[in-house]
Amino acid sequence: MNKTNVYKEYGIEYKAGKILSPIGWISELMIDGNAKIGKGVYHFSTLPGTKEFTANVNGKDYQVKGTCVCDCVGCYAMTGNYRFQSTVNALAVRTIIAREYTDFCKRAILAQIKANNIKTVRIHASGDFFGFEYVAMWIEIINTCKNTLFWTYTKNANAENAFSSFDNANIVKSVIPGIGLNFGHCDYIKNTFDGLKAAGKSVYICKCGVDKNQHCTNCKGCATHDYVLFIEHSTSYKAAADPAFIELKTVIENQ
Repeated sequence: MNKTNVYKEYGIEYKAGKILSPIGWISELMIDGNAKIGKGVYHFSTLPGTKEFTANVNGKDYQVKGTCVCDCVGCYAMTGNYRFQSTVNALAVRTIIAREYTDFCKRAILAQIKANNIKTVRIHASGDFFGFEYVAMWIEIINTCKNTLFWTYTKNANAENAFSSFDNANIVKSVIPGIGLNFGHCDYIKNTFDGLKAAGKSVYICKCGVDKNQHCTNCKGCATHDYVLFIEHSTSYKAAADPAFIELKTVIENQ
């Protein structure tokens, strides 16, 4: 399929992996996997947290606010590769486009899905839903791309039920009512898992950090469960060194 022609259908100029946006030539908006997600799963991400980031896009400096409703202790999107300025710049581009040029953002994502025949999309490896117009954009994309599977996470209560009517989308609550966040140290994850299972809930613990071969490519846990739990994977907490890790590892392997 000729990508130039597909993007042209959506009113966007495309050339050699770049698209012409309202802020100049930028990379296509969704990325095909990363070290954790794996290839074949495209993701669209925005800046995390609530603070302002300084970014440079096409030689121009921007101050861009994060898209989350809070700043979580241990957030992986504030550590590791996310600290690099190149990563901040890339996330800032997507945040600016999504926040200020939402219609363009929608058309660019639809074009990329069609041009690449994308079957799986993770919304937000970092960032969150930040406004009604942005949520509505994703609803339209999901409704249009019925042969593509979408999943995402949110701490924004206004977005929690946004995709409940779609068979091809799942939204995982990052804040579990009456419990707290869906990530944490090993003992917290084990207790939360046991409590949710006892209550008859559909719950899954992500294997990331336990099985080095585990990626979103070969797992659809986040697309099929109401509750998904994550062992904290930040630079300050090493799960494997936690005495509670051995018991939790067994639970994960047998779920």
